[in-house]
Amino acid sequence: MELSNREMALKNAPSREIFEPMFKARWQNMQNIINDSAFIDMIPTGYKTYYIAYIREWQQWSSGFVLNLHSHDFFSTGMGYTVCDIFTKECMSGGFRIHSDDESTNAFMEQWNADELNNVLNRMFFYSNSVGNAILVLTPADGQIYTSVYPVNRVVFQIGRSGKISQIMILNRFVAGDSVYYARDIRMMLNGVPYYKVELAKGTLVTAPTWGTAGEREVPSIVRAQWEYCYGDIRPGVWYRMPERMRNIGCYNVRNKSVAVALQDLPGYSDSTLHTALDVLYSIDYNYTQGQVDQYLGKSRTIIPKQMNGRIALVNQPGTLADGFTFREAVNTRTVPLEDIFYTELPDTNLNGEMVKPTFIQPDLRGEAHRYIRDADLELLASKVGLSSSTLANHLSYNSSGTKTDDEVASENSTTEKSVSNKRELANTAINAMLSDVAYFYGFTGEVGIQWGRASANSARENQELLEDYRTGTLPLRDYLRKRWPDLGEEEVENMATEIERQDREKFDYSEEDYARDLSNGDSEPTAQFTVDSAGRSGNKNQDGSER
Repeated sequence: MELSNREMALKNAPSREIFEPMFKARWQNMQNIINDSAFIDMIPTGYKTYYIAYIREWQQWSSGFVLNLHSHDFFSTGMGYTVCDIFTKECMSGGFRIHSDDESTNAFMEQWNADELNNVLNRMFFYSNSVGNAILVLTPADGQIYTSVYPVNRVVFQIGRSGKISQIMILNRFVAGDSVYYARDIRMMLNGVPYYKVELAKGTLVTAPTWGTAGEREVPSIVRAQWEYCYGDIRPGVWYRMPERMRNIGCYNVRNKSVAVALQDLPGYSDSTLHTALDVLYSIDYNYTQGQVDQYLGKSRTIIPKQMNGRIALVNQPGTLADGFTFREAVNTRTVPLEDIFYTELPDTNLNGEMVKPTFIQPDLRGEAHRYIRDADLELLASKVGLSSSTLANHLSYNSSGTKTDDEVASENSTTEKSVSNKRELANTAINAMLSDVAYFYGFTGEVGIQWGRASANSARENQELLEDYRTGTLPLRDYLRKRWPDLGEEEVENMATEIERQDREKFDYSEEDYARDLSNGDSEPTAQFTVDSAGRSGNKNQDGSER
């Protein structure tokens, strides 16, 4: 088969010749982990084109290893993974709290599986940024209900008119020694009633199982522990009705973006954060690889004339030959000859007939050029994915810190904040629905929601502006407290506001006698003025500025 121009260029690239043993070794270690061909084989035909063309590529870049690229030709900087990881940390930064207007529901949810929920939400944000969608899943087992999350490359789903998932197939894999089993968790609504079954069949790490009659009717002992962890005591291949306390099939779609340019034909699907940045990720890896090639080819060398390879008499050296050693024999004592590493032998004279002298050569490694290209690519990558450049790479802000104003820095940082806010808002729809269903399962009827803390702390300037708004009366006390300390819950805000108001009443000791005296003196306003100090706390001053 004739190779394309790009394939020919890569095949003849210096990086392949120099580093291919390293690339192949990494490929041998990574292929069973990265290779998702078995899951792709299980995707229905109508979805397979989209999964191969888009979702698979997103997943590979987010893992830091693109099969057709990093197995032969390029180093991987893992910047796709870094972007998804940064967004995960930013979205989870500031923490969260679960709340409900119903006190009993609120008390229960505060205690319910909080640690596990934190882990699920961390994975949820990474998956949604990586492949565009994450699916939150509630699974009944042994009278309880458990949360999990899957990336869309392990899921195929359909959206009903309500915008909720009406049918879904979740793919799972159990590995125990040399045995590999695949599970298909199928859920659907039928006449308003939710049903599910889980099929189990044997395959390999790279090949899908044969379903149908080859499916297991009993769980093999070698994977029983993994099966029970995921599905409890249900039997494979049997349809079950969801428990009556589950109002739906227990699957909730988390979208990374509100639109899906790549997958617009599939309702409910969304674009990866990396969708428009794949070319930049390629450029970053290419530039890094070329830098490594320059470093390898640019090792220092010494040019020596042939005459230096004459016999060198080694006098008074026991055990040496009478006529000594050549220069080559003296230095090439390693498994890899030093001639291949440190020196190159040339004729005694050059083309002009001049004697060749030993010369030390240090080629230009082009480090500054590679750094300039890298930083330009990182700036572009940040812009494409919706991060501030300083969030993606701190050194980019250091390089230009002397030229940026406070307003420019604040505006740049707001890019990350806006992206995080949008991702949280999209996720909240699915999270709140799941939490409300959890409460309902355990007998609580109140609606449940998630409240996120601010990803980053207020700047000094923002706090000063809030204080000025409070002082002028344009920002009520409770709104001031919420914005000044965004991590506070409503109960904490109310308690703090009540305490401040109590202290204000105690400090404001303006009596009826004072009021009557002022009126008799012709004053239209009380002599005490309500003030707020730099910390946002209230106090009182007389008109002359003295403290009361």
